Amino acid sequence: MNFAQRLSTLFVSIIAGLLLVSSTGSAQAKDSAPAPSRAATAPATLPEPLTKEAIRELTSRLSDAEVRNLLISQLDRAAVKPEADGDMTDMVGAMDKGSSRLRERAARVLGAGGRVPQAIAHVVARLTDERGMFHLLEIALGLLAMVLVGWLLEKSFRRSMQGPLGRFSHTIGTGFRDQACRLGLRVVLEAVALVLFYAGAIGLFFAVYQGHQATRIVAFTVLAAVVIVRAVVITSRVLLAPREPTVRLLPFDDAAAQRLHTSVVCLAVLWVAALATFIVFDALGVEPVVVDFLRVGLGTLILLSLIAAVWQIRAPIARLIRGDDRGPVLRIIADLWAPIATLYFLGVYVARMNDVLMGTEGPSDAAILSILLIIGLPIADMILCRALSAAVGPSEGAEQARPSILASYESVLRRAIHIVVAVAGFLLLAELWQLDLFGIARRSFGGQITSSLLGIAIVLLIAYMLWEIVNTAIGRRMKAETPVGEVTPSSRLRTLLPLFRMTLLITIFVMATLSILAALGVDILPLLAGASVVGIAIGFGSQALVRDIVTGAFFLVDDAFRLGEYIEVGSTKGRIEKLTARSVFLRHHRGQLNVLPYGEIRQLKNNSRDWIIMKLEFRVTYDTDLNLVKKIMKKIGAELSADPELGQALLEPLKSQGVYATEDSALVIRAKFKAKPGPMVYMIRRVAFDKVLKAFKENNIKFAHRQVTVLVPSSADEAQAAKAAAGAAAFISEPPKPGAA
Repeated sequence: MNFAQRLSTLFVSIIAGLLLVSSTGSAQAKDSAPAPSRAATAPATLPEPLTKEAIRELTSRLSDAEVRNLLISQLDRAAVKPEADGDMTDMVGAMDKGSSRLRERAARVLGAGGRVPQAIAHVVARLTDERGMFHLLEIALGLLAMVLVGWLLEKSFRRSMQGPLGRFSHTIGTGFRDQACRLGLRVVLEAVALVLFYAGAIGLFFAVYQGHQATRIVAFTVLAAVVIVRAVVITSRVLLAPREPTVRLLPFDDAAAQRLHTSVVCLAVLWVAALATFIVFDALGVEPVVVDFLRVGLGTLILLSLIAAVWQIRAPIARLIRGDDRGPVLRIIADLWAPIATLYFLGVYVARMNDVLMGTEGPSDAAILSILLIIGLPIADMILCRALSAAVGPSEGAEQARPSILASYESVLRRAIHIVVAVAGFLLLAELWQLDLFGIARRSFGGQITSSLLGIAIVLLIAYMLWEIVNTAIGRRMKAETPVGEVTPSSRLRTLLPLFRMTLLITIFVMATLSILAALGVDILPLLAGASVVGIAIGFGSQALVRDIVTGAFFLVDDAFRLGEYIEVGSTKGRIEKLTARSVFLRHHRGQLNVLPYGEIRQLKNNSRDWIIMKLEFRVTYDTDLNLVKKIMKKIGAELSADPELGQALLEPLKSQGVYATEDSALVIRAKFKAKPGPMVYMIRRVAFDKVLKAFKENNIKFAHRQVTVLVPSSADEAQAAKAAAGAAAFISEPPKPGAA
């Protein structure tokens, strides 16, 4: 059946459902009436859909000539090329045939409800096989004995394991690893117990089996149903643990866990019972139309139970979906998951009923397995993420100063888990629904791209993971290095790591691009050769750019400056705020941002490297006691060194250097101290000046003022006195400069 026929069939199934009630009586009358002879009225046609039963039913009522004519007509149709409007014609014809067949089949299936007691009597007759009704009691007692033997064997195993499990529970801790170990052991024990139950029951059956086929079918089906239900119950208890909140894997409260567990178990019992009924009735020769009637009835009951369970547990599931994230997407999904699930189940039900009424086999298992897969993927993702968190260890309160390497890559590994789980789920869903993704992509994108999709996906995934690992490693190392601050410049590695990260990003991007082109069949050798030629042309045409880059590389290799350091380049000075491949950005202490290409730097002065010596000058009178000045400087130096804030920046205390120079009216005394580079130096200088001024005042040490002594003869007239005063004023306004040190 092609796509047009499937589409028309689904469309007709919806319309025919509305017309089913009015057409039931006429359809039953048509079934009871004798079929007219079609050989003389119209040529035979193939039924739609073409199944084995339909072929046998058609050939049984046709003559050899009619079969030969039908074969010739079909071969002629296959040999004729369809016209442009053939798709529309086929769709209309398929809709007409599908509508007729659907109404006919629906009437037959619904009309078979009255034959259900006869079908049950037929099953009973097959089971008794002329042995009397007492044989049914024997079968029931045999099934009960099988279950009892299996239960006793399972009970003996559980009792034998109580002692070792008790001792193990006392020695195991409460961490995630210990809980995972306990959970894994519990799952293994439950699986072993279930296997022993099945082995004991089936062993008893083979021990007393006498070769009755109908009894064997019923025994195997009932035993398989019990095992499936018990497996579902065990899985639900492991995940939900309705009575043990401490070992519950899913984050539900007690009431929600109990409600969800009850819904899962009830649905499992109902579904397994219906499936077992279909299997037994089919195997014992019940009419297919009666089995289809049971499928419709039990399927409707399962649908109603499923929808009721969805709306009963919608609130806890919505809270689980929403979680801590209040994003709009999660809120919408959490609010609409119940209506979406209801529509999905209704769609599956309509599709399945269409298959039943049309007598075709649809992907009934794919719908159920898809739901289980959608439920299981988030659980698997959550368990893997919890295992990763447990392997990383606690992030707070750890004794170690630095996080472990695994903790640094936790976010990367968590994203990798999300990607792997999502991709695996997508591929499994496509496999369940038998979707040829590569075939669809080949028709949409072309064969060359489709054949390379897997390689391209692998390249992109590797490039992404490689970049995440590199970025995380560099970020972790940058956090361990000295941070860039106003006081302390960064380390050399902290300065180079951002440039190294950008270089790696460009390298990974270029390599990934070339790999994708190679996967698409593009010859990348001419691209590499062209890139080399373009690089040479850029090198000749942009010599200043190349000079800046090369010069900057040598500056960084020589460790001439780092981020956060204060440098002077000619008349430009400031703190290094940013470094690029071509320029350095200097922030002046008044706020201006200066951008200097590396090639423009001929000589620079680094004021933030290792240490700095600050010198202080004082002018005192000639009668000053120099020994007293020396003692004062020493005392102030000791006070500065003892200061808890200033003393940390001092490398050598303040001390006097004695008389540095003599002037006409003053002695120039110099003092110095050695400190670490940074703003604290100027704080120390300001405090030192303040202390010296106070100490000099307390010890009556006077600062020298500039003065000029003018000797005027007593016989000079007023003109000469004015001239001498003018010369003295000019001397005072422009004093001579002292000699260099």
